[in-house]
Amino acid sequence: MAQQTLSSVTTKRSLGWIGVFLVALTYVFLYGMNLWLPLTWSNYTSRIWDWTQTTLTLFALAVVIMKRQNLSVGVLLLGFILGAISAFSHSLHDPDIWGSLKEGLGVLLCLSGGAAIFRNLRQHVVLTFQGSWVQIGHSLLIGTALAIPLAAFNNFYFYMNSGSIQFTNWFYSAIEALSPGIHEEIIFRFFVLALVYDLLKEMPPSRWITVTAVVLAVVPHSLNHLPELFLQNPVMALVLLVATSLLFGLPMAMLQIRRNLESAIAFHWFIDFTRFLFGF
Repeated sequence: MAQQTLSSVTTKRSLGWIGVFLVALTYVFLYGMNLWLPLTWSNYTSRIWDWTQTTLTLFALAVVIMKRQNLSVGVLLLGFILGAISAFSHSLHDPDIWGSLKEGLGVLLCLSGGAAIFRNLRQHVVLTFQGSWVQIGHSLLIGTALAIPLAAFNNFYFYMNSGSIQFTNWFYSAIEALSPGIHEEIIFRFFVLALVYDLLKEMPPSRWITVTAVVLAVVPHSLNHLPELFLQNPVMALVLLVATSLLFGLPMAMLQIRRNLESAIAFHWFIDFTRFLFGF
């Protein structure tokens, strides 16, 4: 009996790593096809962004269906509110209604799917807007404060490349920055963290589980910004991949893991808010 139990655990652990490998392979396939297939509309960045967002949304839909017993009205309501805010923010810079609706739906499903997964996990849980309003506000302030030095560095980089600053309306910039802050942290990071942690839940506690989850929640998101550059200057693209992953993606992922989702959203929002405010 003990031998059978050990064999069952080993099998589950192996299947978990196979699942993680298939998740990574799916992204590699999408990225490769994006660079290989000729463009018929838009650009390489928009296309890979749409492909990966759609794929993660479909994964999240499957999770929501399979783990629907773990969902609560509160989680669904939170997902709907954040999805609506993100979709509205997206519409300010993109008049495509379908694109805004897809983003909002992605936020709703990925937040719901991720929360449903985390409800069953014991070792790794990313908290989502839990606690009092004061506690949530405190997390938002911490995320914003931690982003200040990196926001300054980010704007200095854009200034050195463009050579000019064109201030925009601060309120409009703040609202527009909600889209990347919300949907990127939920779709590309929160849900991916949940998915990897769930696949590896049978593994004994190990830092490599978190390392694997963070890599998949950071590197693909950074790569999605760089397909054109990889085609034009692969060396520079690799440099920017490492820089953006370490300076921006990693802190956001660790904020989710060590604190909560809202602090990472605030961190991401402030960086984009200042970038938009300075006209970059």
